Amino acid sequence: MIRAALIWLLLALPLAAQDLPAWQHTSINDFARVLQGDDIRVLDQALIRLFDETDIEGTVVTLDNRAAFGGQDGLEPFATRLFNHWGVGDAQRNDGFMVLVLVGDREVRIELGAGYRREADLIAQDIVNNLMLPEFRSDRLSAGIRKGTLAVIDEIARPTAAGDELRKVPGKSRLPEVIGLGMFGFIIFQIIRNRVKKAKRRRCPDCGGHGVIEERGPEPVGLDAQGNQIRQSYWRACPSCGWRGPVYFGSNRDSRRGNRRSSGGFGGGRSSGGGASGRW
Repeated sequence: MIRAALIWLLLALPLAAQDLPAWQHTSINDFARVLQGDDIRVLDQALIRLFDETDIEGTVVTLDNRAAFGGQDGLEPFATRLFNHWGVGDAQRNDGFMVLVLVGDREVRIELGAGYRREADLIAQDIVNNLMLPEFRSDRLSAGIRKGTLAVIDEIARPTAAGDELRKVPGKSRLPEVIGLGMFGFIIFQIIRNRVKKAKRRRCPDCGGHGVIEERGPEPVGLDAQGNQIRQSYWRACPSCGWRGPVYFGSNRDSRRGNRRSSGGFGGGRSSGGGASGRW
């Protein structure tokens, strides 16, 4: 009886790994289709900008439930298994993160790479409790995912990349006032710069006319250097002349970085189970 049970367990382990979903984009995999257009755009751009500026990988995943993917052993083991199966984050630093939302199970998990300090788990729990769960309980899943992911980027990923302390001292500024004013001016400059760039993108490169619109994919656009299919999150289209071209979000960021990843996707990072969870 015991031998039969052991044999069944050994056979089930590889099957559980095979049941895990395959990633389609390195930034967002909205399998449950709960993210709204504006939130998709904000998150996609924020995650790509984080990677371009800090080399830290973050990904957002939504699924209906974990049981369909061999996750009967619980939320935390399932999230760690999916994280490691995809290899989120740099293989040496292990500083990737995954925001996982299981809509049907009403569960959320911020899974952190093994390279994060213990303080990051506490901050992740605050993000889950104070930013994500209130939105989820009000049936605002998309807004909750957006707020939570942006908070992970700003409060955990970027400070870690900069070597800063993860928690601020209450009542004290971390920078002198003059530097704070300089940062404010820089932010205003970036906002204006981004608006100008966005306005330029709306001009059709074929006919020169205005009014170019963006359409949501995803659609396959070719193969990367390793033979993996590259998918596209958004497409631009001109109603006047019919021109159509890709917006380089999602997994196409790899082509702009020279396909440096060995897998054509994530960097091979691992998690040891750190992070935070919540249920609504």
